[in-house]
Amino acid sequence: MKPDGIRLNDEQVRRFICDGVVVIDSSLEPEVHREIYDKLHWNSTREFNMGNNVLPRVAELQQVLDDPVINGAVQSVLGDDYIFHPHRYMHVAEPLDETERSLALAGHENGPPMGEGSSANSAWHQDGQIPKGRTRHHRPRIAMILYFPQDTPVERGPTRVIPGTHLQPFVQQSDHPFAMVHDGIKAGTCFLIHFDIAHAALSNLTDSTRYMLKFIYLRRRNPVAPSWNGGDEEWQTPKTRLARYDHSKAWSCIWDWMRAAPRSNGGAGSNEIQRLLGSLNSADQPVRLEAIYALAAIGAEAIGPLRESLLQTAGQQREIARPYHKSRAGAFVPIDDANDRRFSDHAFVPQDEAYALGAMGEVALGTLMELIRHDDDWIKLNAAYALGEVGAPAACAVPDLAALLDHELHQMARVSLDAMAYIGTNIRAALPAIRKLLTVDNPDWTVTGTSRWSGQTQVRFNAMCALLNSDIPADEIDDLLVTCLDDESAYIHALALEALTRPRAGEDRPGLRHAIDYLHTHRWDHMLANGKYVF
Repeated sequence: MKPDGIRLNDEQVRRFICDGVVVIDSSLEPEVHREIYDKLHWNSTREFNMGNNVLPRVAELQQVLDDPVINGAVQSVLGDDYIFHPHRYMHVAEPLDETERSLALAGHENGPPMGEGSSANSAWHQDGQIPKGRTRHHRPRIAMILYFPQDTPVERGPTRVIPGTHLQPFVQQSDHPFAMVHDGIKAGTCFLIHFDIAHAALSNLTDSTRYMLKFIYLRRRNPVAPSWNGGDEEWQTPKTRLARYDHSKAWSCIWDWMRAAPRSNGGAGSNEIQRLLGSLNSADQPVRLEAIYALAAIGAEAIGPLRESLLQTAGQQREIARPYHKSRAGAFVPIDDANDRRFSDHAFVPQDEAYALGAMGEVALGTLMELIRHDDDWIKLNAAYALGEVGAPAACAVPDLAALLDHELHQMARVSLDAMAYIGTNIRAALPAIRKLLTVDNPDWTVTGTSRWSGQTQVRFNAMCALLNSDIPADEIDDLLVTCLDDESAYIHALALEALTRPRAGEDRPGLRHAIDYLHTHRWDHMLANGKYVF
């Protein structure tokens, strides 16, 4: 667990909920950022992009991550004992050719030109949650820090974001004009962003390279109290916000979840249920979000209609990946189903009914327990997702979720494991099945298909998250964690190492703790060789 940082206040957290982005300045001296920039530039021009190894290659970056302002911001939105995701990356925006630098840009363009050798993507996109598309959550379970080691005025090509798009399953062209193009970024500035926000690079019109470092963090525990300075009051729209839409019902629900406040049922009348059901799963983002959270607020009276609406999707084999083409931004766009919101091959995107039932919480538990035992795989997937959103009260569902871990579809195992990670308790009931997943290969899941990541890789990653988030004492699974250090994926190594080296009760060896922290920073991802990932 990181030391206590300088926490965000109510206004900043509200803006994060609405916009999906908060701009923060580290408290480090300028010399630190200059040294980092110089080392990054040396690496970029004389070696190759180190990808996941950028941290051990430029270990001074750990000073930024440990800075009380940056650490405290992450703690504020993800809780005190967040997990540092093993994926990190250096995004490079090289200068355009001198003949192109007179290009006039408004800042919202989709895919403006990038200088030769750039690794940054200038097309609007939402990241796909590696190793292989995990389900998107409205609640903040994954966040990123984007760090700029150099001054980055707008002409040097700062990273852009579209506020509010973190609650959307895809980016629409009509969103582009609402981009936030931050001018005057100083060295040491960081963006704290929701993982699912739409973002893109911008053309570099100067003669100096622009670097941006991306670091990902995972929530480990469900909130039991506000983790920022505040959280005592009911939801209020922030004084300043950038988001295009007003999603006040969704924002209020997320705010209450983050501060562990009970949700009171009420809101739209029961006579509104059918109208709201008709607005679910549409392409109209404000309408569908309003419907999800209005139905969740109605509570028990809406459960039956939501159940029936979800059951209407049974038998359509929606769990099977559809034919698709890749968009300019690299997203997966289904060809034969306009309502399919899948964002990568084999990703699972829940029905809006599942979002609503999960947001209701414990009151929906009985219905979800019935649905997790349904014969149809699509219904099972949606029920598993919603059970994870219910959290600790759904501990009784862990045996049913464990029974799905040997399903032929790796998506079923992945979603079930994520649900366990978010439930967080009674996970011992699934431990035999999790052990098998982590130690026995499944040949049907090792085919990578269109992604360089196999289904088995993601299953094992999710299994490690379930163990890290669980109430199982680490010393009960040390043997399993040691075995996982030999897995072919460095992502599995990293999470096993995280679990093995977390402080334990009664441990008081400060020298050893410093050594472990040092080795964490310098841990090398063996899958990178000669500038490319190998498997």
